[in-house]
Amino acid sequence: MMYETWSPRRNRIAPPPYSNNRMSHGERFGNSLTSTGNEFNRVPSFRNRAFNIPVNIERTPTASTRNSAGTSLPVNIERIPSTSRNRSFQPFMPVNIDRSPTASTPYSTEPFVPVNIGRSPAATSNNRTAEMSVPVNIERPLSNNVSRVSGPAYSNSTPGLMNGSIGGPRERSVSFGRYRRSADEDEDDNDEDDVSSNRAKVSAIDILSEENSRQHHTEKYDVVQGGGLVVRRGQAFNLLLQFDRRFSLKKNTLRLVFKTGPNPKPGKGTHIQCLLQSERRSTSPSEWTAVLRSRHKENGVLVSVTPPADCIVAEWRLTVENIVSNSTKPRAFKFTLKESIFILFNPWCREDDVYFPDSNKLNEYVLNDSGVIFNGDANYIGQKPWFYGQFESGILDASLFCVQLGFDSQFGYAMSNPTRVSRIISKIVNFNQDNGVLVGNWSGDYSGGKSPSSWNGSVAILRQFVKTQRPVKWGQCFIFAGIVTTICRALGIPCRTISNFSSAHDTDGNIKIDIYVDSNRREVVPSNQPSESIWNFHCWNEVWMERRDLPSGYGGWQIIDATPQEESSGFNQCGPASLRAIKEGRCELLYDTLFVFAEVNADKVVWARGEGGKWSIVSVDPSAIGKKISTKVPDGLPVTGGGARIRDDITDEYKFPDASVRERLAVKKASRARDISAPYINENKVEDVRFHGFVDRNYVTLGQDFVFSFSFTNSGTETRTISAKMLCETVLYTGVRDRIVKQQSYQVPVSPKSNGEMTMVILASDYLHKINDNATFKVSMVAEVLETGQLVTWDDDFRLIKPNMEIEVSSSSVEVNKPFQCRLRFKNPLNAILRNCSISVDGPGIDGEFDQRISDVAARTEWVAEMTMTPRTAGRKQITVTFNSDLIDNVSGSADVLVSTSSHKHGHLFPCF
Repeated sequence: MMYETWSPRRNRIAPPPYSNNRMSHGERFGNSLTSTGNEFNRVPSFRNRAFNIPVNIERTPTASTRNSAGTSLPVNIERIPSTSRNRSFQPFMPVNIDRSPTASTPYSTEPFVPVNIGRSPAATSNNRTAEMSVPVNIERPLSNNVSRVSGPAYSNSTPGLMNGSIGGPRERSVSFGRYRRSADEDEDDNDEDDVSSNRAKVSAIDILSEENSRQHHTEKYDVVQGGGLVVRRGQAFNLLLQFDRRFSLKKNTLRLVFKTGPNPKPGKGTHIQCLLQSERRSTSPSEWTAVLRSRHKENGVLVSVTPPADCIVAEWRLTVENIVSNSTKPRAFKFTLKESIFILFNPWCREDDVYFPDSNKLNEYVLNDSGVIFNGDANYIGQKPWFYGQFESGILDASLFCVQLGFDSQFGYAMSNPTRVSRIISKIVNFNQDNGVLVGNWSGDYSGGKSPSSWNGSVAILRQFVKTQRPVKWGQCFIFAGIVTTICRALGIPCRTISNFSSAHDTDGNIKIDIYVDSNRREVVPSNQPSESIWNFHCWNEVWMERRDLPSGYGGWQIIDATPQEESSGFNQCGPASLRAIKEGRCELLYDTLFVFAEVNADKVVWARGEGGKWSIVSVDPSAIGKKISTKVPDGLPVTGGGARIRDDITDEYKFPDASVRERLAVKKASRARDISAPYINENKVEDVRFHGFVDRNYVTLGQDFVFSFSFTNSGTETRTISAKMLCETVLYTGVRDRIVKQQSYQVPVSPKSNGEMTMVILASDYLHKINDNATFKVSMVAEVLETGQLVTWDDDFRLIKPNMEIEVSSSSVEVNKPFQCRLRFKNPLNAILRNCSISVDGPGIDGEFDQRISDVAARTEWVAEMTMTPRTAGRKQITVTFNSDLIDNVSGSADVLVSTSSHKHGHLFPCF
């Protein structure tokens, strides 16, 4: 046994800090959005513009004007911050926002601007002249050479309520992502409003984080753990408004204004206003409502806010505007909540398009932050534990950031539509055309980045992408799928990761995978034919939603795929494609249904070159594609690693039984979408030799020798001669042939009514320095009966078994913020030293992936290490460990641990020894 103790590198890049309050983008992600040098600059063109609008100013001074200059001054009203703001020398100026002349109003000695604003909250009304105009006190900061007339003091820096108690002063902040709050918003937050001293003023807002998050199933988010607010649309959440005195709805008109995006506009659904009502009235399903529920103690009121079930999913900013309307000179003032309010999709709400009818399964499809991704081949299915981490610090921000990045200048109502959001996610997760999250690499050369098999989860990838503003290197299909699951679950879209074995990559859309064998009996790609392949496995995602753009009944699970394969509408994006449409062959329905149908139900067609160089079809296999389509069992639990059943075979949800009448009808229906003819086979040939294929092998461990055997029977009455070639190659999991391990030729006479067999022995020394990180081989046979011209091709995928990483938790009782120990072990199965060894760990208490270089592992020895971890949150947690070296990659293991609550404060990241 080789026993080792080790410690993490303390100089690794720490994750960016996150505050309870909203921060600037640079503070939140540890870097600026600006791009320099050769960085991947992907700032969405939100097209912010400053509008300098000349507003109606009376040409002649009013009789009561104290400052009579006799001139008309245009006023600069800016929508975004301007560095050239110059205030007029006049401290007071009548401004007509509606651009229609106002009645001449005597200038007051108080510093306010009479502005025409309607009592009606319908800010987007076209009949603006019909609205009642009320002069409202809106302060503007004056230039230094103008003295402000004294008035009652009011400041938005009043300490705010957090979780029911008054806290300290709020910090200045901006919203995250690709935009910043405008200077006007920040100025308004700090303006002192001249409101009569006997009127109630908002002094603080308590977002009731704990209560709201529990009702909205958002209590696991790190934002909520820090006292922030994450809610789901279509469901009410409560706010506690604290006033400096008793509040009366009869004497005050209270308006809640919600804004999101860089340039909020009512027409885009990014600027919302709703009046506080005493009771909820019948409104449109798409309208926001705010209802006064009850009083709280002496000066507080409890307000219930309900965003509609189709509102934009984003980070929102809230301003409460109080308009005192029953006095001779009405006034208004604002209080802006410094904390953001995140509003997500709501699969628990019947009115939301992502509503999921079985709420128990949402514990898996939305709330489970860990899982497993299946890999290998149809004969030996392996599993890769994966930490989705949608609730971890910064991941909700990063998920919204990615969606906004994908929508670019289309920010608005599109972000309320799960169909469009999921399609954008499939586009922005890959690097192609969009400088998205991850760069794919199937070459085997992973220099300049991290080997795909080394990743354990999505958290470190998303954080690195947001922090550096550069695509992360490197990824493959299972990593793309893992990141998509993280983003979708973070936003509230039910999502699961899918693995399809023997997955077709159809490049020409004919629902066939054409395999060509030349006269030398080697598989080739003719120059005039597209390159097509059959992947050992391929991963994508399913998301659940109603499809209002399709005929009724085609909602439910929808396939999206972020792996860059073929372009769709000019981008590497795929889906959403209806699962029911794929099973029925309805390939005319949106989006990319024909491509996904071929992945699971294409026919494998083998062509051979005959005399004169002519290609002819020798076999058609309708059942070669789409096997054992798998996802994790929806139990809502982490992977235990104890042998429990965790794989759910959902092949029957994608296709009818292979070669059945209904399956052939679905293929025929799909073929009509491209007017594809059925392949023709000459069935008049004599075929009296039956080939049975490769003999099943027992599972073989990496480092062992193994044998391939191919059997056949001569059922005729004459002796036949079989000329054959057997080839063993290492292959990538995408089906691409890599390196030849061994090849052998045969010429075997077969007596009538007899059986035969051809074998090839593969030694460990033949393959050890040629295998890739999947340890996968393809053995193929091309055999021809010389007397009859009967030709067959046969291939089989074969995967060696790697050792497992065993994880043992020493303590049966684990509490939040209390360290516990884990023991890791695995055995080197090779007669060779493992060099360049490293280990990656994900689990409770680790803010992002932990990577550690370790010493070499001697031949045939057991490696053991211990580490101490400190969980930060309660619940059932998954620990994932992956070992990599020069000869063996992707030795993975997982274990689950139940963490109970503790009264201690949060600890630091775990130490290892």
